[in-house]
Order: sequence, then structure tokens, then C-alpha cells
Amino acid sequence: MNYGYGRVSTNKQELGLQIKALKDAGATKIYKEKISGAKAERKELNNLLKEIKAGDTLIVTKADRIARSLSQLERIVTELTSRGVAVHILNMGIFTAQNMDNPMTKLLFNVLGAFAEFERSMILERTQEGIKDAKEKGVKFGRKSKAFKIEGSLLHAILQVEGGKMSQPEGAEFAGCSIATFKRRLKEYRESNNEGG
Repeated sequence: MNYGYGRVSTNKQELGLQIKALKDAGATKIYKEKISGAKAERKELNNLLKEIKAGDTLIVTKADRIARSLSQLERIVTELTSRGVAVHILNMGIFTAQNMDNPMTKLLFNVLGAFAEFERSMILERTQEGIKDAKEKGVKFGRKSKAFKIEGSLLHAILQVEGGKMSQPEGAEFAGCSIATFKRRLKEYRESNNEGG
């Protein structure tokens, strides 16, 4: 049986192109997941590695779909080929127990695997440089803070604190929230009033 394995690093990325390439290459059962290659626990890959048996073929589009380093790639491919599984990496070739014993194939495998690892580290480096550059230009990363409506008892308590008629702990108690939350809302209130003024 021909098994395919497709992986993308984040939920925002799509698997469509990989799935099509795997089907075109003859994969009849495809395992797929959206998880970083840096994560050791890849549930779908682990399930596939348990299920695949002698006479089967594992098809992946690129080496970095199943491994994050040359040593990990070599370990997975060697383990599978020694079990009688053929590994077809579409941009590298087909590896079997027979040709993995051939010094030329082994050399080619290591060279191509090293290029894949190099490419992955270059992408990582470019990504980190891009993030650093964006941060220097003032781009904010992470979730946007939720905008809260300051109204009702909270607004009343803030106005009392601002007017010097209540302490912050009294304001928090009146508004029915923690002191930390009250202080955050008070800060937001002051900031929005400064922007408006």
C-alpha cells in the first residue's frame, strides 16, 4: 500500500498542494497534520509509522515534512527501509533497504538531506531577520488586546477615583472586579481620554 504524509507548520497554511502531489505520486491513504516540524510529538506521523509495514511505500513531498534534521531523516528512513518499507521523497528519490546499502545512494541521500536541512535553517534565519526588522519598524506581534467597554458601575467607580472620592481598592470593590483589573481599566480610561483630548 502507498501511504502519504503531508504536514504544514501552522493552522494558517494549507495542505492542498501537498495532498495533490501525494495523490499524483500514487498515495492511497494520506496522513496529514498541521504542526511544527520542531515538535517531537507528531501524532499522525507516529500513527503512520506504527501502521506502515513491509512492502508498503511512504511518500512525502520533501524531506523536511518528516524530519527537522539530517540525523532525524536518516534515522526515520533507515528504520523504515530496514523494515522493508520503501521511502519515496518526491524531490530526492526512492530509498529502499537495497539501495540504502549502496555507498553512492547513501552519499546522495546524505548530500540531499544536508541541503534540505540547510534550506530549513536558511528559511528560519530569514524569518527571524524579518521579524526583527518588522519589530524595529514598530510592527506589533501577538494578539491585539481586547477593547473593553468602560460603563456602568465600572465607569462610576473610575469617575469617583478620578475625582478623589474613592481609593482604587474601593473602586475595584464597587465595580466588582479585582484591583489588578480595575487598575488596567483605569489606565485604559486615562489613555482613551488623553487620545481624545
